[in-house]
Amino acid sequence: MFLKYYQKIDDAISYLFSSVSNESKFIKSIFGKKKILYIDIGTNEGNYIDFLKKICVFNKVICFEPIEHLSKKLQNKYSDKNFFINNFALSNKVSSKKFYQYQISSQSSFYKQNNLFKSLKKLEKVQKIKTKKFDGIFSDNKKIDFCKIDVQGEELNVLKGMVKNLKKGNIRLIKIEISFIERYLKSKSNFYEILNFFLKYHYRLSSISKIKYRNNRLLLMDAFFEKT
Repeated sequence: MFLKYYQKIDDAISYLFSSVSNESKFIKSIFGKKKILYIDIGTNEGNYIDFLKKICVFNKVICFEPIEHLSKKLQNKYSDKNFFINNFALSNKVSSKKFYQYQISSQSSFYKQNNLFKSLKKLEKVQKIKTKKFDGIFSDNKKIDFCKIDVQGEELNVLKGMVKNLKKGNIRLIKIEISFIERYLKSKSNFYEILNFFLKYHYRLSSISKIKYRNNRLLLMDAFFEKT
């Protein structure tokens, strides 16, 4: 009798909390204590690296941050020999693109903000930023454990620049920000395009986190795609 009621309670608790993903546990379940090669595209202040340092063991960390003062800050912050900081952006081609640097650096983008969040629109400067392709930096036989992409509207272009690696299944886990509402001019919501893109290269949607809403409608979320 006790076991019967215990099972009901356990099932109820599991159901109630199944709507919330524990990102730490999810990542630990994949990598355990393995030393990982981690790629951070759009590192900004390095907050996600600080989060991962508590749960992962790094073999090597390679960062891409186009804002110069943040890149220098990251070099000082992560002076370990296994950290590598690159002061340029990744996209779908080698080029130079107009970059909008906002006062809140995490909102900086190749695209100008619309009026969705007027309080975030304070622009510091507009400049040209060099872009390179992921495939031009990482050979098609290099195994990468984890890659995070947070590039404010440029996500699909970054993915297009890493097709060779995706075809080979060289990246085990990818975390990417997905938007449902247009936040930048000339940058549409990208959920369906990104989902279909990953399906094409046999990556499945494994988990989601940090879901945000605007007027009770989905705004954005972080999604994890895992090689099948």
